[in-house]
Amino acid sequence: MRRRVAAVMVALVAASLLFVVEPARGQVEVGGGGGAAGSSAVTVTVGEGEFKGLQITVSQTRDLANQAIVITWTGATPTPRNRLLASDYFQIMQCYGDPDAADDPKGLKLRETCQFGVEFTPPAIPNSTGVNSSTSLEASSRARYQSLVAGYPADDTDEQLPKEAQVVPFRPIGGRATPNGGPNEPFPVIKSPVPPFTERTATDVEVLAQYFSTTTTNEVPYALSDGSGNGRAVFEVQNAALAPHLGCGAGYTDLENKQQPAPKCSIVIVPRGHQQPYDGKPATAVHGSPFVPALWKNRIVVPLEFDPVASPCSLTKAERATAGTELIAEAITSWQPVLCAGDGPVFGYSGISDFEVGPRVLAPGTGGPGVGFTAEGVQSSTPAVLHAPVAVSAPVIAVNVDANLRDLVEGDLPPDVNALAGLAISDIKLTPRLVAKMLTFSYTLDVASQTPPNELANNFQSIRFDPEFVDLNPTFAYWTARKAATLNGLMVSVGSSIAARDMWRWIEADPAAKAWLSGVPDEKGMVVNPAYKGVSFSTLDTYPKLDTRCFTGPAPDYDHVQNCTFGYRPYMGSMTEAALQTLRADVKAAGSTMTTGSANPNFDPNNPRFDAIPRQQPGARLAMSITDSASAARYGLFTAQLCKAVRGADGKFATTDCRRPDAQGMTAAVATAVEGQVPGVRVVDPAKAWATPDAYPLTTITYAVADTSDPADARKDYAKLLRYAAGAGQTPGPTDGQLPEGYVPLTQAMREQTMIAADKLENWVQPTTPAPSDQTSTSPEPTAPASVPASGLPPSASLTTPATQPPAAPVAQTTLGSPLGMIRFLLVVALIVGLVGGVAGPVMQRLAARRGKAGPK
Repeated sequence: MRRRVAAVMVALVAASLLFVVEPARGQVEVGGGGGAAGSSAVTVTVGEGEFKGLQITVSQTRDLANQAIVITWTGATPTPRNRLLASDYFQIMQCYGDPDAADDPKGLKLRETCQFGVEFTPPAIPNSTGVNSSTSLEASSRARYQSLVAGYPADDTDEQLPKEAQVVPFRPIGGRATPNGGPNEPFPVIKSPVPPFTERTATDVEVLAQYFSTTTTNEVPYALSDGSGNGRAVFEVQNAALAPHLGCGAGYTDLENKQQPAPKCSIVIVPRGHQQPYDGKPATAVHGSPFVPALWKNRIVVPLEFDPVASPCSLTKAERATAGTELIAEAITSWQPVLCAGDGPVFGYSGISDFEVGPRVLAPGTGGPGVGFTAEGVQSSTPAVLHAPVAVSAPVIAVNVDANLRDLVEGDLPPDVNALAGLAISDIKLTPRLVAKMLTFSYTLDVASQTPPNELANNFQSIRFDPEFVDLNPTFAYWTARKAATLNGLMVSVGSSIAARDMWRWIEADPAAKAWLSGVPDEKGMVVNPAYKGVSFSTLDTYPKLDTRCFTGPAPDYDHVQNCTFGYRPYMGSMTEAALQTLRADVKAAGSTMTTGSANPNFDPNNPRFDAIPRQQPGARLAMSITDSASAARYGLFTAQLCKAVRGADGKFATTDCRRPDAQGMTAAVATAVEGQVPGVRVVDPAKAWATPDAYPLTTITYAVADTSDPADARKDYAKLLRYAAGAGQTPGPTDGQLPEGYVPLTQAMREQTMIAADKLENWVQPTTPAPSDQTSTSPEPTAPASVPASGLPPSASLTTPATQPPAAPVAQTTLGSPLGMIRFLLVVALIVGLVGGVAGPVMQRLAARRGKAGPK
């Protein structure tokens, strides 16, 4: 991978440097961190210097694709909670290149390969003066910050870039580095596309935007430690399909037009402590970009091994088509490389609605899928079809929530609550009624309108203000009152599905939610959005966006421009995409404002647009989505507990029963499954599961539906798929061929059913008269092979297996779709300016030399 950093490459003089945690230094434990046998987790322990005793564990370092890994640590200094964020935190980035290169002993070339520096706003941590860390430097006195540069030299003798350089350039894999902004490598000139056609110099962000931006970068600029010195960060690793400028997992062509193998890739963690980096004296702020040599020397490098982006399967061999519910996508993608090994069959997979599986599988002629995947059976006698359970998983509500607490201006916080500021909250509780409120756009901030509609006048702005939610999640009682610190809608995927239908059936199974949807106000007078009155929720199988109101542009010049529900609260293309955007805390939407004129030099009056809703900043994220358990695991997301709630004597809500989408919850739900309308297909009724202790009500059993009219060679291949799915494919683990996290292994009875179906399919002889589905065959009745693995395998403790979003293409050729992304930028500054940039957030590198050396203006 190539990393692009935004660094205040402060041109400072190196005095006495403290210590270095070089890539291969410190105690490294492979398979550490409490992972299962065969785990690729790596633990690094720092043995010297300011960070001595720091222990960092990376949950997965091999078999990687586009996914998330979890980075945890102990032994750090707690991040201060009583002042601006300027010390004792971590910065994490993905880089490519050899960290031990003989010609780069100080790693200064490695800096140019890192994806970092888009300058997210620092987390909103309060300070003793009541000035929040997100407050601009211009709003603070210059004298306050000038005193903080004491002890920093004028130049860093380890720095190799010219003093005039404004950024550490980014060098894409196989390409040339971007300019550094100095006199010899100036940034390009941009001409305005509209009158008066002015010219200006591009910013470092614009220069790097061709590679990555705030919407595509995976950097973590602010990872905080709790009051005990422990911490956790979820990091999105990106292979060459998603980040071609890093090139991880793919060969590339160099500048001499020669083919090169995939580069080495790594995670780089730069700890920011509380000692002045040049003389080791205590400091309340450690300034500068992580690429400043004195800070870069403290980097910890953990090598990563990516699966090849190129397909392991033959691209010339005819594929066997499959299609169906997205709930099977992670599993089928994991199984494919093993199934096609040794010239085995290549299986294509297309994600389609459960309700399309029957028509696709039963379509006459060739070209349709020989196997479909759905949670319900397909009725057919001609041709006959066979059903076989292949996976157990569930729709879930994924959350990415940081404790964005109020600052001292808004009121004091209890010490135990204050210690949570900026940290991820793992325990979110939701009731059916709360989910119903989000899905019906009944919170006023979800409605695309400049002023709340009169009929919603008594409704809360957001779920974070809803007393039911706050009672169940008491940390939110201390949330900041800033309007931006809220949920930008519940992200959902487009299209119909059994997953969506079961979500509504679960909601309708709750008396309070059902009454509210029917028009009964809640205890505070909140009502359902009138756009949803009269809807038959029990028959819905989509997440309809029925409110048609819109924002209009600023009058009078742009009042014809509108941003309506589908732009303000857009659909995600899939549950996989919903999970990814939850990790990124980016709803991919346009907001309610339109910045025009001189405030936005890129504004085109001939094509006016509403401003994008920005990706929420690390430390201040509040994002939720409906996705599936495997996609949530792939991206390292916590999932909400689904709870029943009652009101106590004090009028507050309390939970009486909460369910998790874990092995216990899904196993309990599977035990409630009953025979469906198709023989041999058992389904989980959300209402029955909700009435059963411990059962997670949205649990889903996915079945393969096989077409018996396919030719013998195709049936043989599809039978191989079924046998694998019921056999080795049920072994939990993160490597190719295993069952990804987020699934629960099939029961013994389910595996036997699938093995029998596989034998039937392979040995099928067409009857002379139509045969009922799953019954008549002229072949002997097979029995389950003795090789069927025993039940009771535990779910995987590791993160997620590499997987790809399921488009309508061969699995062997699929990758997670995403815009290439814009650029990634880093900045270098000269002395005081760079140092000052570090105070309000050490990644504010772009203040750089453009502001002059006297400090902020």
